[in-house]
Amino acid sequence: MSLSITDPNLQKHVDKKTYLREYLESVVKLGNKIPDFYDEIDRSFKKINKPSLIYPINDDLYIHINSFPAVLDGYNEYKIIDPPPAEPDLTHLVDVQFGKAAADMKPPSERNERFMMVEEYLIKLLQVSDEPVDYSKFEIGKSKTIPVTSDLFDSLKYHFLRNRVGLGLLEPFLSDPHMEDISIIGAGNMFVEHKIFGPLKSPVWLTNSEIDNLMIGMAEQMGKTISHARPIVDATLPEGSRINIVYGTDISRKGTNATIRRFASTPISITEILNFKTLNSLQAAYIWMMFEVGMSCFICGETASGKTTTTMALSSFVKPSAKIVSAEDTPEITMPHPNWISEVTRNTGSEASSVGMFDLLKAALRQRPNYIMIGEIRGAEGNVAFQAMQTGHPVISTFHAANVKSLMQRLVAEPINVPKANAENLNIALFQGAVQGPDGGMLRRVLSINEIVGYDSVNDNVMFVPLFTWDPATDTTSFRGRGSSALFAMKVLQMRGMSKADEPLLYDELEGRARILDHWAANGILNYYDVYAEISKVFKLGWKNYMLEEQIA
Repeated sequence: MSLSITDPNLQKHVDKKTYLREYLESVVKLGNKIPDFYDEIDRSFKKINKPSLIYPINDDLYIHINSFPAVLDGYNEYKIIDPPPAEPDLTHLVDVQFGKAAADMKPPSERNERFMMVEEYLIKLLQVSDEPVDYSKFEIGKSKTIPVTSDLFDSLKYHFLRNRVGLGLLEPFLSDPHMEDISIIGAGNMFVEHKIFGPLKSPVWLTNSEIDNLMIGMAEQMGKTISHARPIVDATLPEGSRINIVYGTDISRKGTNATIRRFASTPISITEILNFKTLNSLQAAYIWMMFEVGMSCFICGETASGKTTTTMALSSFVKPSAKIVSAEDTPEITMPHPNWISEVTRNTGSEASSVGMFDLLKAALRQRPNYIMIGEIRGAEGNVAFQAMQTGHPVISTFHAANVKSLMQRLVAEPINVPKANAENLNIALFQGAVQGPDGGMLRRVLSINEIVGYDSVNDNVMFVPLFTWDPATDTTSFRGRGSSALFAMKVLQMRGMSKADEPLLYDELEGRARILDHWAANGILNYYDVYAEISKVFKLGWKNYMLEEQIA
């Protein structure tokens, strides 16, 4: 079939990849146009109403985002275009040879190094040849190498690395830097959450037995046991993503399900979040000032509201010289600070050898941290966190709550049991949500930033000041204005050794730091570690001197 390709860039890829040409031919056969081709995509592509586009992930892998299936069920499609599997006889030969060689191999601990080691072995084993081979009659003993055509070499290498070193059919999904979540809901299609195109359906269809085999194999790779006796597993995949597995039809009606939360190797920076309009520069500057003086803060919201992402971005405002101890169930937090201790719970099934969040927080109090980071507060460890705040150890944590009222209700109830009178030890409660944008897509917004002022024993409630609030009608954030921050007046002035008459200076500084953040965002200082380097520079020079040096008006 003759393809009429007008894009020279796409033609270049088609000339190299036979399987890409065959895929495009199948698209045209269905009466569809050839998709647009882009070497890279970014968040500006969110504006595309009915996308049909292809972008490359690496030398072997392409993704087609296709709006045509949405006519049927409302979902756009996430289609993986990759090399077809090599013929079974060849795959078997390579498996046998690799099995013999693996006994003498010492696999490195780093995942990327394991990929490189196996790839180097394949390059030595497979000899590219122009002549096709009947592998059903091939005798490996007569030669140290296996002849393959160039197409077969690429196919075999891709699938062998994917299945032997990677995570099988999940590997292509996890290779996409734009991937946010992967959902296996039981027998049927897989679903994904794309950072740019939102919820998408994959044509990959899995049976219950295929899902069970996949999850059992993955659990073994991660050193976990999954069975009907222990059907729920939380773990971290080798490449850093977090996975939750619920095993068996007895508790998951459609069969074993799994959700994978994908984390970028480099966290999203505060300037990127400003560009996303999740919060504005004045809000970020306020948190910056508060974290510098050791205020405690809970970043609250519902599931998938972006709490962890915002937490990591804001945590770069903690003093560069601070000693930080983080405690998590599964490792998600990344801190740029050099003096950072990262600790993770251990669940062995035995009370004697398991280490819970409660244990980690008690240990953290003995480590003399300047800040304690908690992945998420769910249980009795919350009480320890408030004891830490009371003894001068500020805490940053995520928390599932939609507003201050629900936050306090959860804190004072089982199993956390924080006395209401101790609630004022928490200084700031930030609430973030996933909201619908004007185009119907999902946006993440900081809905409010609240200062916890104290406990009113007469009315038996916790007093707070909603300093920043988001208006959904205009998608803007309002600030109560100068003189409205109770923490500035009651805490920051005292901690800085300033008098009440100096309070206006804090608001001048707030506005100055906001201008610094706007300057970074506008001038492309977006990388997480580059932003941290600039924050460290501000800490060293002082915000006024930094503005003078960088000529920020």
